Amino acid sequence: MLQKLSINCLCCSGIYYLLALPAFAQVNSISFNSTAVSLPISLTPNAALPSTIIGNVTVQSNNANGFTVSAKSTNGGALKRSSGELIDYTLNYNGIEQGQLTTLDKAVENVSTLIVDCADENGCNREIKIAISQAAISAKPAGNYSDQLVFTLIVK
Repeated sequence: MLQKLSINCLCCSGIYYLLALPAFAQVNSISFNSTAVSLPISLTPNAALPSTIIGNVTVQSNNANGFTVSAKSTNGGALKRSSGELIDYTLNYNGIEQGQLTTLDKAVENVSTLIVDCADENGCNREIKIAISQAAISAKPAGNYSDQLVFTLIVK
């Protein structure tokens, strides 16, 4: 039997604090784009899901003081079936293991200077991956499991 999972991502626009009128227009946005991987992802019973790309977060910010990106999970870092069963997973943001998210915001990127790549019109892409251990999948009933991630950009 195959278990299916899907991750939906919501993106919140940044929170802006401007102390004075800038000499140029501030550009600050964040968005999530799922990858070409066919969603939902199929899980094999009693087998781990290795680190798998689920999409990219695109950050666009030309703030000279940098920004923070935070992430949280509606189900506390678990995929949830409609009948309540949970499958824990870990998140990797831009190549850095973040562990299991909670329902509270966790800073996954914190920079205090302008990143030129993020300031241009295309912004910078941050790869998002998830992984699930064999123990987390073991003995779970087949079905559709999902979670919702929220990424927030806060400019400094």
